Formats: sequence, C-alpha cells, structure tokens
Amino acid sequence: MRFALLNGQRVEATPGALGVCPGCNTDMIARCGTKKVWHWAHKGRRHCDHWWENETEWHRDWKNRFVTDWQEVPDRDETGELHIADIKTSYGLVIEFQHSAIKPDEVKKRTNFYGQVIWIIDGTRRPSDMIQYERMLSENRWERFDGVDIYTVYCEETRLLKEWGSLGKIVGFDFGGENLCLLTAAQGRSRYLFDFLKEEFAKLINEGRPLPVVQFAEPTRRGYGRRRRF
Repeated sequence: MRFALLNGQRVEATPGALGVCPGCNTDMIARCGTKKVWHWAHKGRRHCDHWWENETEWHRDWKNRFVTDWQEVPDRDETGELHIADIKTSYGLVIEFQHSAIKPDEVKKRTNFYGQVIWIIDGTRRPSDMIQYERMLSENRWERFDGVDIYTVYCEETRLLKEWGSLGKIVGFDFGGENLCLLTAAQGRSRYLFDFLKEEFAKLINEGRPLPVVQFAEPTRRGYGRRRRF
C-alpha cells in the first residue's frame, strides 16, 4: 500500500518507518528496497483486503494522476469484509487499476460491490494483446461522432475484449503510450472503442466531469485512417 497512518495522518513509506493500516488498524512496516516501489506491508500477516494485488510502478503512476485523498479508500461490504479502492472520488466514482490476471467472477464481485466503477487494464502484461488490438483496429473503419473517432468492433476479436467486453462498465486499455483505448458502450455483440488522452481522462475525473458519451446516431464522417499510436 502507498499510505499508512502515523499519528492519525496518512504518510508514505520511508526507511525504518512504522505505521497503522487505515483499513484494519493493524501494524504496518515500511518496505523500501531497490526492486519494488516503496510501500507499506502488514506486519506478520497477509493483506487485510484479499482483492488487493501487489503494487507496481504502473499502479503508482496511475494513482499519482489523481487527488491524494482519493487514493486507497477503505470500505466494507454488508458482511463487514474490507475492500480498499485504488481511487474513490469525492462523488463516489471508483477506479480500479488491474495489472495481474483476474478471474471473471472476481471482476463481477468487485464491480457489483463498487457499482460506479471504471476499470483500467494494463495492456502490456501480455505481449500479444497489443498486436491483436492494433490488427483489429486496422481492419475496422472509424466513424466520427461529436468529434471523436469511434471504432466498431466485435467482442470476440481479441482476448482483452473477450475478457472485458461484456462487463457493462467503462474499461480503459493502457498500452503504455499517451492514450487509453476506452470501451464505453456495447450493443449486441458490437463494442465501441476510441482513443483518449490519459491526461484528459484524469483531468475530467479530477474535475468531476463526464467522459465522452457514444451516441447511437448518424455519424458525421466515416473512413479508414492512420490512428494515433498508444
């Protein structure tokens, strides 16, 4: 975890520091090595949130785009089980950053728990995912709606879409560049995707403004064209 409590204040890990978990109030120790990002770990026990995955530089870079007070926000379900959102805004939107493999039923559980949630997926974990994605978009034409180039694809065309295309929530695929590939809508087997700057995405979230909405209407333009690289 990035934060622990020290004298009631959220603090980041520093060598030799001790703190308390903001979720379960147990002791934490600072892990400040050279191979992983500096972080807090529970002392002598597993993480109190069994949904938690080990944090990477990728997670930390994404969290740093948002308000500090929104990072690592604890909450409990109706049974008292603790879960810690990667980002939870002041207006209730949760953003989860997923790097490692995850089972579909686990995704559904988390989505149902948080309700208003956006998933950001690390598209660089499997080298084949970016290759499949680029090929898919190169074989499909875009249509312009409200100044945004929308790609209409099918949920079976790539492994990522098979895994995430039927969730019914906004999903962003991060392939390491300046853009996210946002999946914001579905209609039957069709999925609607568009490139969106990460910087603009974070700005809209921080300001509490909505992301572009895919409108099922007549496009203003159709065509094949060179798209921006991720």
